Amino acid sequence: MAAPTPFARQLHPDFLRDADSSVAVSANERDLLDLVRRLGTTTRADLVRATGLTAQSVMRLVDELVDRGMLELGETRSQGRGKPAAAVTLVPGYAHAIGVSITTDSIALALMDFAGNVLGQHQEPMRATGRAALLRRIRTLAERLLRKSEVDEDSVFGVGLGLTGFFVGDGSKVNPPDPLEGLALLEVDALLADAMGHPVWLDNDGSVAAIGESLHGVGHRYRDFAYFYFGHGFGGGLIMDGRCARGAHGNAGEFAGMLPALGLERAALETLRAMLVKDGVALADIQALVEHYDPRWPAIERWIERVAPGLSVIASAVVAIVDPQAVVLGGRIPTDLAQRLMPRIAIDNVSRRGRARPQPSIVLAEAPFDAVALGAASLPFKECFFH
Repeated sequence: MAAPTPFARQLHPDFLRDADSSVAVSANERDLLDLVRRLGTTTRADLVRATGLTAQSVMRLVDELVDRGMLELGETRSQGRGKPAAAVTLVPGYAHAIGVSITTDSIALALMDFAGNVLGQHQEPMRATGRAALLRRIRTLAERLLRKSEVDEDSVFGVGLGLTGFFVGDGSKVNPPDPLEGLALLEVDALLADAMGHPVWLDNDGSVAAIGESLHGVGHRYRDFAYFYFGHGFGGGLIMDGRCARGAHGNAGEFAGMLPALGLERAALETLRAMLVKDGVALADIQALVEHYDPRWPAIERWIERVAPGLSVIASAVVAIVDPQAVVLGGRIPTDLAQRLMPRIAIDNVSRRGRARPQPSIVLAEAPFDAVALGAASLPFKECFFH
């Protein structure tokens, strides 16, 4: 998985594989842990069949991961006529991660344990003025989440950050929309790491939301999908075989990039907000639009008319290039608006001999809470322990 060059992350020694290592787990251990994560509860015999490793190798790997506190052996499970086998599961309290989402007008945090359980979450409008104040606020909110969930900060493995914008090809520097000028073209992951006292993994909000959806939403049914992220602007992410495809510069999923040359409009919620303001509806930002959404607003149909052609081109291109099982409408778009937009997305599909290509399902996002914060919380674990 290609990624922007991060700043040097120093993992806490307690999480390193051994004193001479700079990684948390080996490649085989990662494969095994990811299988246990996806299966939820399994057995060593199941892992032998799934990995193709010898029974002796799996036994050794499981025992070592049990000794390190990542896996635990539970109640035995019946395996037909053979002897009952001990259940293998992840240890939720082995480590924790904090996910942070920064949009143009709000911040959200989620606290996740090693097994993927969400222990706490918080969202609020962007009140901080200035970069330093924003970083202090995130630190304060993280401390509150840890206290409320009774989680020791020593168990925090790292922090994931989802930030609106695109990577510019210079390390981890992101170019966000104008409202986030104070974070533009800076290594925000390094700044947040200094403020939090933990290593930070950064990605753009579209990719991170797609990861959150793959773990906590439609990803339970679809291993391949395109995620359309509606926010201040419009972007998204691609999940292929359960993994986020990021591209050479970390910008895979910047779907709106193809529209200007075609003279088509991107499906930005900021455009809808501006149309509503012109109609006399006082909405200060996207959060206000989401909170006060009224399906009777006349501007909604006008906005759909404007953006449906561009969405149809994007969906057609994505289907032609990567052939996903589903196109997911998510991000900050209100449910009613997404439902009204779905039938207006036309995917090009010329039949031949009376047969057309299989079409993806167009579905609503299902991840609870903030998909960016959830996906961000999973980033440290996916980068170091899972796939």
